[in-house]
Amino acid sequence: MPSDTAQFVDVVLSWSREVPGKTAVLRKEDGGNWDELARVEETEYTVRGLHPDRSHTFAAAPVLEDGGLAPEADWETVQVSPLADAGTPALPGTPTGFAAAQDGANLNFRWDAASDGVTESFEVRVGDSWEDGVLVADGIEGPPYSWPWSASGARAFHLKATDKLGRYSTEGASIALTIASLDDHNDAGAEDQGGAGWPGASTNLEPDGAGGLQLASLQGGWQDPPWDGPWSDAKFPALARNYPEGTYETPAIDLGAVESHRIEVDLRAAQSMPEVPWSEWDWPALGPVRDEDGALLPLGTRGHTSKDTWSGDPIDSVGGAVEVDTSPTPAGPWDGWRLFVPGTYSFQRVRLRVTLRGDGIRLARLPRLVLRRRKFNRKQEGDVVVGPDADVVIPFPVPFQNAPRVTAHLIGYPGSVEIVSITPTQVTLRPGAAVFVESTATFAPTIHWQAMGT
Repeated sequence: MPSDTAQFVDVVLSWSREVPGKTAVLRKEDGGNWDELARVEETEYTVRGLHPDRSHTFAAAPVLEDGGLAPEADWETVQVSPLADAGTPALPGTPTGFAAAQDGANLNFRWDAASDGVTESFEVRVGDSWEDGVLVADGIEGPPYSWPWSASGARAFHLKATDKLGRYSTEGASIALTIASLDDHNDAGAEDQGGAGWPGASTNLEPDGAGGLQLASLQGGWQDPPWDGPWSDAKFPALARNYPEGTYETPAIDLGAVESHRIEVDLRAAQSMPEVPWSEWDWPALGPVRDEDGALLPLGTRGHTSKDTWSGDPIDSVGGAVEVDTSPTPAGPWDGWRLFVPGTYSFQRVRLRVTLRGDGIRLARLPRLVLRRRKFNRKQEGDVVVGPDADVVIPFPVPFQNAPRVTAHLIGYPGSVEIVSITPTQVTLRPGAAVFVESTATFAPTIHWQAMGT
């Protein structure tokens, strides 16, 4: 008999729809009539609170223009028993931290690595929704991922995780991005923060004596006031000597007008001591405590040891996080901090914020931070319809001085394009043979090409 104490579960229903419009989701109890649960524009609906051991029957019925339902013969029906076995594996978790930035002819995607123990790979789609989206890539083992986009303009991207059985995460992550067409660029710049004396604002950081910054020392210790200082929030390791986290914000860079620049960051975070004091501690039961140099410390001060005997692993890995903020105006509001992804950004002003993280014991350092802005001297793009008979020669509208970098992709078809040759004046392309498996009388593929160079 079904257990009345079983944990209720949620089930995701999905169906196909040939024409746009609403779909009515219905449920039928044993020997009963159909009960309407909802009317949705999407092709997916989550039914919550189902008994895992019992059978449930659902239907997806097209809604007619007058509000009625299509004949039952046109419905899609399914019968489900959500969890016949309590050991059924959990679905992958919802991806987090999804972000993207344009990098010339490519889009760079980044998201947080999976930690649920279930996720096997990821899938990215582009379109108004996950259900209606076109596949960008599947089987992606993890971030980051770059995609050679084929059409500029406003686009929405969607990310879901999959497990080894091919099951998707219940929820996905989505982002919107406007892909800029490739145009003429002619300048570049670099801002070396250390070389300029670290002119930006910093928190919990101090000079390291070698031209860089490091996590600031916690002066005094347990015995010294003020007690409402860094110890009050209990976010510090018990033996902390330095702040475990600090931030540095670059001054704003003003271009004088809105432009699209590729932003790169040269960031080098380092640990000044290779090991952590986890062995051979000196904790005298009676008598004074001395520091590494032999100086007496007040009663109650934490233990100490010689640097030569420090060993063990850090409490937390040392690293840095980078965020970017942009503004289209010289003095107006900022767009807001978000995860930095190397790529092209449109702005008049830009600034970066770096968070340096340590373990509270060793001195984590930020010896170098350089913000680089790059722009290709000239970029050209176009579309060409191809056939199976010969290579396609495309003259550049404006010749380059040197052979440019060229990318080419089929629009709306998963075939390949070979770049046969490139000169400063033209590029020769060749579609893969698999593209023309269908009848050439009814199929004429289009190639979108992009050239970048000087």
